Amino acid sequence: MTHPKRERLPSRKVFTAVAGALAEWLFAIVPLIVLSIVLSHLQHGGDVLESAEWSFGASVLAGQGVVRFVSGLVKGQDLSVDRVLLGVSAALVFVVVPANIVLALVLMNKEADPTKHLSSLMVTAQVSLFVVASLLFIVAASFGHLWARRSED
Repeated sequence: MTHPKRERLPSRKVFTAVAGALAEWLFAIVPLIVLSIVLSHLQHGGDVLESAEWSFGASVLAGQGVVRFVSGLVKGQDLSVDRVLLGVSAALVFVVVPANIVLALVLMNKEADPTKHLSSLMVTAQVSLFVVASLLFIVAASFGHLWARRSED
């Protein structure tokens, strides 16, 4: 059985797709930059990683990654239901849901005692989820861009 030959994407198209995703991602981290500046100015720079904005950002970025992934597949008309379901399910199960659970726990912790610091596990969890969601978004948005462009060519 012969497989159809897939054309290789020029590196310029891949770079353009990644650059577009990074441009959007940069706007997503603006609140974290502002938070860091303000807390540093208030001499509370160590509290930056305890802020709920990390979990909130992780949830939004992962959700946007799912949207870009599905949008690119639909526009590219290269729809494989199994791939879409796997990608969406993985993003929801491993990033969106945990990010929202951690967000709720962080907010509950701050509400119960605003002076109490988060555990190192919670800090690590929310920053790690933000990093994973960022990578998910950049990869999904890049693929979405490439798939959508392929349908235009």
